[in-house]
Amino acid sequence: MSQLSRRLLIAQVAALLVVLAIVLPAEIAHWREVLGTPDSFSINVDTTLPLVLIALLPYFWFVRRPFWPLEGASWRRLQTWWNAGVESPWSIRATILIAAVSLAMSYRVAVMPVGDREQVHFGDLPPAYHDEYSYLFQTQTYLAGRLSSPSHPTAARMFDQMHVVNEGQFASRYFPATGLFVAPWLWLGWPILGHWLAGAATAVLVFGIGRELSNNGTGFVAGMLTALSPGMALFGNLVLAHHPTLLGLFFFAWTFLRWMRRGLVRDAALAGIGLSWAMLCRPMTAAGFALPFGIVFLMRLWTTRTQSVSGGPSVGTVPRSRFGLIAMALPLIVGFVVLGIHNRAITGSLTTSPYQLFNDVYTPRHVYGFNNVERGKQHLGPRVLDHYDSWAINLTPSVAAENAQNRLLASWQWTVGLVPLLAALIFFVVNGVGSLFRGGHSASVTEATPNGRLEKDSQPIGWWLIFASIVSLFAVHVPYWFVGIFHWHYVFETGPLWCLLLAWATDTLSRAWLAAERPRMPVWWTLLIASAVVVNLIDVAPLWYPSKLQAGVEQIAFSRLKYQAFDELLRLEVRQRPALVLIEADPADRHIDYVVNEPSLSADVLRGRYPWPLEKLATDFPNRTVYLFRAKTGEFRQVSRAKESADAK
Repeated sequence: MSQLSRRLLIAQVAALLVVLAIVLPAEIAHWREVLGTPDSFSINVDTTLPLVLIALLPYFWFVRRPFWPLEGASWRRLQTWWNAGVESPWSIRATILIAAVSLAMSYRVAVMPVGDREQVHFGDLPPAYHDEYSYLFQTQTYLAGRLSSPSHPTAARMFDQMHVVNEGQFASRYFPATGLFVAPWLWLGWPILGHWLAGAATAVLVFGIGRELSNNGTGFVAGMLTALSPGMALFGNLVLAHHPTLLGLFFFAWTFLRWMRRGLVRDAALAGIGLSWAMLCRPMTAAGFALPFGIVFLMRLWTTRTQSVSGGPSVGTVPRSRFGLIAMALPLIVGFVVLGIHNRAITGSLTTSPYQLFNDVYTPRHVYGFNNVERGKQHLGPRVLDHYDSWAINLTPSVAAENAQNRLLASWQWTVGLVPLLAALIFFVVNGVGSLFRGGHSASVTEATPNGRLEKDSQPIGWWLIFASIVSLFAVHVPYWFVGIFHWHYVFETGPLWCLLLAWATDTLSRAWLAAERPRMPVWWTLLIASAVVVNLIDVAPLWYPSKLQAGVEQIAFSRLKYQAFDELLRLEVRQRPALVLIEADPADRHIDYVVNEPSLSADVLRGRYPWPLEKLATDFPNRTVYLFRAKTGEFRQVSRAKESADAK
């Protein structure tokens, strides 16, 4: 057995043992619970089907006869297309298929029924999260041709809105690019369409990254897994910053890898534009994602410079490298200038962002870093949203470790599945470490002869960039107390990176198995991945219900239905307009807040906070009929009439 074959076998065994160490205890605990409840039966969607396939592994390993002949014109065409990389023409059909699947997944989520009414669809409901309303507020501000709006001159505190700064300037706390991205789609009356298109474009870019690093087949598998990801489909139907950020980050990664291969200044400039856009959406995420790329970029420039000084082979490339640095840096500089202008328009300071101002004034305990609650207590002021601010957990090393573990588990569950991604990760790391010990540069087999025999043991540094980017993105969010929406939204952008690693493992393992004359093993691996996709997307009662996608929809729909019910209440009960509805929040529910207004505060029905001195209403809002809603009890009543109505009577 060659060193290469031995290393690949060790990596496979290590992946199998780690998977069994996770799967077996989970299965034992699950079946103890099931057997203790005779009236219920279900499988563990993360572990049961993989364990069944592991039990069948000896059959797939030892039977050397393929399921179908590995020969013929069709097989050769498939091999040729699969093995072709960036030297081959871009595959339009693969692109269309990946984009179509992504759009179909987004559409499927939008039309899924929720609650106990089949005619109520997920996409027809109002947003669920405070953040979504803040991003829509930002978009409405931009569509009005402004960066911010003035706070109400006499009753600003009445219109305090979650994740909206209201300190003289009335503006979303978030960074500007998401509002810009949503603006044209909101103007068209379909605000979520841009997110659908961004998801499809990201899946196509993942295909391009896979081609850049390996071949068409690797890119196609990664792109399709991204398109089929339940988390991608769910977040593609939320008005959040993640999908615009994904678009920028994966455009950056794709063009950066092209720059590494071709050295063109144009690619460096495009990479800078993609990263700058992502920074204007989610700066911390962009920094974490791009940090490994930045290190490689600077190392390459330094290497080129030192070679030129020593008269090495790179003489003559230094000007191009310097232009590459300028081309990469200029878009980032422009991005920082835009941030400065945005900050000054809202906070009055070039360096203080609305995000920071919101934390300082309203939620000091939510600050980034360890010991956040204790540090935040030192900065409590009169404008703190105490009920929401006190939600924060004091971050200690043990809490941070638990959060990181939960984020990792959730990122696997909501991307493809726990077992396939865990196996791919262990295989990648063990195989890569093995190659380093033997003095190689790689962790993958990238080429094979037509009969499947291994010929070349080399892996571009790009695959290590993908892995390092995952690690970096997790690392920069370790010092934050909140684990995240669905336990993973802070590391959401690692999803397509995980798909790339799984596609790399699929390609590498399939080549190794075919070369070792184990032709049924690629089928077994495909079944392992397919079983994860099935439980993600399809309900099969009584074995499992709901699917992960359905469970995610129902979780988000809980809040959406409450907002819809309140909107319907206003439509039916507010008979005299223009009106002001004062809302007394339910102290037991910090995540539902009905005080949502447009920036102009000129809507037919305004929503304000109660308690508020009722005697001031006649002065501040003489032409509005005032209603009171108590969220805890559901009480809704009129408390005063507009001056014009009272005079008329």
